[in-house]
Amino acid sequence: MNKIIFFLFTYSTLSAQTIKGTITDSLGVVPFASVVIKDKNELIKQFTTSDEKGLYKLQLNREKDTLFIEISTFIHQPKTINLSDFKFEKNEEIINIHLKDRVTNLKEVIIKKAPPILQKKDTLEYNPDSFKDGSEKVVEDLLKKLPGIKVEENGTIKYKGKEIKKMLLDGDDLFDTNYTIGSKNININMIEKVQGIDNYEENSLLKGIKDSDDVILNLVLKKGKTDFSGTSTLGYGIEDSYYGILSGVLVNKKVKAFGISSFNNVGQNNTPYDFSSEIISLENSRNQNLIAKSLLNEGNFNSILDNNFHRLNNNFYTSLNTLNKIYSKSSLKINLGFYQDELSRLNESNSEIFSQNEIITINEINKLKKRPKLFDVKVHFFNKENDIFHWEYIGKVNQSKLTFNDFSSNNELIQNNNVTTNQFDTTQNLNSTLKISENEAMITSLLFSKSKTPQSLNTNPPTVIDDLGFSLAAKQKSEFQKQFLSINNSYFISNKKLKYGIYSSFFDLRNSLFSNLLNQDNQNVSDEFSNENDYNIKNFNINPVLVFNEKKYSFKIGLNAIYNNINFTDLDRELNKEAYFIVPKLTAIYRFTANKSISYNYSFNQVVPEEDKLFSGIIQTNYRDFISNDVTLEYLKTHSHSLSFNHHDFFNLTQFNILLSYDYRPNNYFQKTIINSNITVSNQFFAKISNKDYGVTVSGEKYFHPLRTTFQFNSTFNLSFDNNIINQSDLREIKNENFTINFVARRGINKRFVLENKIFYLNSNFKVEDEKLDNNFQMLTNQTKILFKSKKNVNSNLVGNFVSPNLKSNDNYFFLDYEIEFTPKNENLTYSLIGKNLTNNKVFTTNSISSFSTNSSSHNLIERYVMFKLTFGF
Repeated sequence: MNKIIFFLFTYSTLSAQTIKGTITDSLGVVPFASVVIKDKNELIKQFTTSDEKGLYKLQLNREKDTLFIEISTFIHQPKTINLSDFKFEKNEEIINIHLKDRVTNLKEVIIKKAPPILQKKDTLEYNPDSFKDGSEKVVEDLLKKLPGIKVEENGTIKYKGKEIKKMLLDGDDLFDTNYTIGSKNININMIEKVQGIDNYEENSLLKGIKDSDDVILNLVLKKGKTDFSGTSTLGYGIEDSYYGILSGVLVNKKVKAFGISSFNNVGQNNTPYDFSSEIISLENSRNQNLIAKSLLNEGNFNSILDNNFHRLNNNFYTSLNTLNKIYSKSSLKINLGFYQDELSRLNESNSEIFSQNEIITINEINKLKKRPKLFDVKVHFFNKENDIFHWEYIGKVNQSKLTFNDFSSNNELIQNNNVTTNQFDTTQNLNSTLKISENEAMITSLLFSKSKTPQSLNTNPPTVIDDLGFSLAAKQKSEFQKQFLSINNSYFISNKKLKYGIYSSFFDLRNSLFSNLLNQDNQNVSDEFSNENDYNIKNFNINPVLVFNEKKYSFKIGLNAIYNNINFTDLDRELNKEAYFIVPKLTAIYRFTANKSISYNYSFNQVVPEEDKLFSGIIQTNYRDFISNDVTLEYLKTHSHSLSFNHHDFFNLTQFNILLSYDYRPNNYFQKTIINSNITVSNQFFAKISNKDYGVTVSGEKYFHPLRTTFQFNSTFNLSFDNNIINQSDLREIKNENFTINFVARRGINKRFVLENKIFYLNSNFKVEDEKLDNNFQMLTNQTKILFKSKKNVNSNLVGNFVSPNLKSNDNYFFLDYEIEFTPKNENLTYSLIGKNLTNNKVFTTNSISSFSTNSSSHNLIERYVMFKLTFGF
């Protein structure tokens, strides 16, 4: 115990030793000089840079007698000082440093190691070599290890807690919103640096005039890789498993291009599309209001496991992305993509429905097969020949066809169910920017889009939809169509501290839905199963926004004045609604230091009903589920508050964030659900009943030098209140609590071993007070990865995954993966041997809960395979 106290006392004493001072040269102070702390083996232990006044400051993490301080810039001679020469009175030493101009030839200058992170105004520059452990194959693998960057499961990338707007390649926007084409496929060996950029404004005429809080990433390519280079990987294994990918980058003065072709049947998804989820791509998620919705169910392919465990596929994807500089300041960008796949799954589920002292049991078996095929093309022309007037045209066409088959057993009733979906959408967008003066600019844009999604569902034998068995549902047809036209105009003016913008727009949105349900004789079942709706919104809004920025604080205030004219017609009614209202938004930020800030956001939203809430005729979505709505044109209102504290000290590899959120809705949409052993009917209705959501998110990252370990954690707690009706119950008040924690520890050992451990825990609880129902569910996963790098160019990677899908049961799983790769010296080849699911788990079972049910479900897995891969660059 005394030794522990002595160690803690010694460490706290050392950590309090501070060095600071001013860096100067013959002309005065030297800003942004690199200040590096090294040990006697030349290993970098700490680093920082001098600020604009030439000041620097560091707290030492270890004994100063073994440390040296090195100061360098590109135009000065490096200077090294032995810290053991200083006494550190009161644990602080002021060391002012004078640099001499560099007089040696550049060829004699050797830069041994670049700093891991370098700050340049709004740009944070990462040196990938400081964070790689050898297991990275593509850019996404690297981004997951960079402090301040997070990659979500769907490929979305966040920087400093914000979703990035785009990912650039050497400063050019090659991929637009579908940036996962690059992050999932660009070989890590092509990347020199990764840059995170704050306050990004892609329109060059608006820089310094328009306020922007967008963030992006820029991938800087290695020199020598910028003519033409590429990578190819081919793999084949037992049980006919295969994997192939070919990618290449072309960069010269006129053309920048990235192309990829890939195919595999081992669960890998190298594409921006994901047909196992409702949101097919990032671009779709950002443009949902332009795309006609699909209503019919296309199968459940979700899992808490990674894709390479359960995603049984047969995938082919190819994409070509080019940017051509046609004139001196103008360019043409073309993005082409083709995707096809065959997904398969065997699902089994057992559910218990609790309804007014009655328990309904539902047993289902689903043999699923989904075949999507998609083609998209996007053309983007930038004209920047005039120094004060720029214009651009963006055109996009997307067409997809999906066939889905579900051979199901619904409480032992065998059915064959087929869904066909054909989606087509096109968008035309014309934008222009006029720079009136150095602090004034105007933007005008015109957008037109058209989309349709016809679907059909066939069930054989038909589904019985009444108690006597007289009404049968054999074929459901559904087609949404959407047309959107908008004209937007914005004016911006700014000075040193104030930025002012006026946004005005007019849009005309037209939706139509046709649906009917047929019996086995191809006749309409009844009028209550039919829809023929037209939904039109004409909107005009004007939104003045004022932004005030000071060094310590900033404010952003917006008051959006909105006029809506809504018209809705169906088979037996016509509804009209006009409304004028104001939507306020407020953001306030206070900066304690350059690295620490606190911010508050408030908004009040009034949202018009979406088209999938405006049909009253019942629609069959799969073999047992039916949906409908009580139609209303009332607005959904939400008061949203958030308070966040952010600390980002990337030079000391430390960050901490906490977010508090609160949403209050005075009205909402609720579900009334009727469930029996054969079918489920859900009706969505609007009511002026309030409910609330509370949320807390805490995340952070810290490199702890005494243990040579990086720790990362992310924890969320959400408390929500909702209401619903099940069968003949009254309106039930539901309390839902969700708590998650994700903890990661990563440590390098002797430069050859890297040990990483990830723990994830989930606790979910539903409580219905009146019925004394309390459903609880807990899950735990733990992943351990061991990486070994030998002197003979051999890397090996062992990954063990422990999954307990329900801590209240003994159904635990362990997955073991192994990879060993060899790269011969002076050869651009890598040989790999990969073993997946070596413990040969064949079925995975998990549990879930809701406010009225418990569910146990299982699905099959990709069985054990061993594959040999060959990777070569060119």
